[in-house]
Amino acid sequence: MTADLQTIAGSHTSELTPVARVSICLERIAERNDIIRAMIFVDADAALREAHRLEAELAAGRSRGPLHGVPIAVKDVIDVGGWPTTGGSRLFEGRIASEDAPIVSALREQGAIIIGKTNLHELTAGGHANPWFGKVVNPLAKDRGTGGTSSGSAAAVAAGFCEAALGTDTGGSNRSTAAATGLYGLKPTNGTIDTTGILPTAPSFDTVGPIAKSLELARLVHFAMTGRAAPERERISPSGITIGLCPDLHAAPLDAAVDEAHDAWLRDARNKGARITTLSFPQAEQVAKAGFTILAHEFAASYGDLITAKPESVGEAVHAFVETGLAIDDPAYHAALAFRAETQGAFLKLLRSVDVLAAPVAPGLAPRLLDETTMVGSDHVPYGPAGGTFRRWANFFGVPALAMPLPIAGDLPAAIQLSTLPLSENRLFAVADALGPKETD
Repeated sequence: MTADLQTIAGSHTSELTPVARVSICLERIAERNDIIRAMIFVDADAALREAHRLEAELAAGRSRGPLHGVPIAVKDVIDVGGWPTTGGSRLFEGRIASEDAPIVSALREQGAIIIGKTNLHELTAGGHANPWFGKVVNPLAKDRGTGGTSSGSAAAVAAGFCEAALGTDTGGSNRSTAAATGLYGLKPTNGTIDTTGILPTAPSFDTVGPIAKSLELARLVHFAMTGRAAPERERISPSGITIGLCPDLHAAPLDAAVDEAHDAWLRDARNKGARITTLSFPQAEQVAKAGFTILAHEFAASYGDLITAKPESVGEAVHAFVETGLAIDDPAYHAALAFRAETQGAFLKLLRSVDVLAAPVAPGLAPRLLDETTMVGSDHVPYGPAGGTFRRWANFFGVPALAMPLPIAGDLPAAIQLSTLPLSENRLFAVADALGPKETD
């Protein structure tokens, strides 16, 4: 980065013009994307043209709101008119979106600038070693990945290639990647955000949400995607908040670094006046199994025929996953859906007994780039598959969940996820603000 750019980048970005903000991001992409591999498509000319247009609006006295001039990248399963949507795969090679997905149109209406498309696990189901676009490198440590299928979206924000990014979360992909990069990542209430113009993974679980460095920017982007301005920020005192812990939902060991970060956060919450209670949900193991059944079956239904017709266009990991899904018959799938309906009420009753449910996002810190495992004590544990117990319950029950970074010694961050009742995203952001680390510019 040049000295001049360093000076600009050190400023509070909201004080910069749209052209300066986009120019900073584009220069960082040019300098580092060959190493990070977060972006797989960038239209610099289009982004700069939009920045100049929005700058002229400001000069004429028109502001579209707090997202006016904010550069945002989108996961390459989301349509942007005139751009390719590859799903990180050759299965859709040559596909050009005819129009913006509604969420992209909604962001543009509020002044956001779409700067490019981000890398991902192939078709959101392959491993971290994308056979066509490469592994995404964690900007915080070159020997680490970002975990989860929204890998490029989190890396793009952490590297400063954009100010916020959109990812999809079907089993935890926004939360696991945010946790690995020290960011905020939201899985909204199922059905809250329009998924038209987005390649599916498993429609029963699919959601789309923001990844951002600040809680407030994540909130603004989330509500912008609804097509409405963000509601007034809710302010609550941590005193009197009841935090629920449910170890059943993540019945797996945690690394000491994660465990200690959570303990420190809970001590701080108690000191602020919060109450903490432990909850039981004995159906959690069945939730994990039924969730996998639904996800794999729906993925195979979406892509099985396409992959059979063009088997050379996807990698081995996608082939293996679609074969797993095809082996799940309709009775097993419908039994999993029925179990979901049967247990929904019990889970929501548990959630209503507290103000917020707190849980680990992942068993350890950011995964190794070598094999996408994380250390839990002296053991190497798969980071991505941990979503089955650590994260997918939120998709299964349709509740909002937010990954929030926690302060920790060392270069790699820890995180915790908070969840509240459906359709209570503004409350969720308020709880995170009340109980989270103090944000600095």
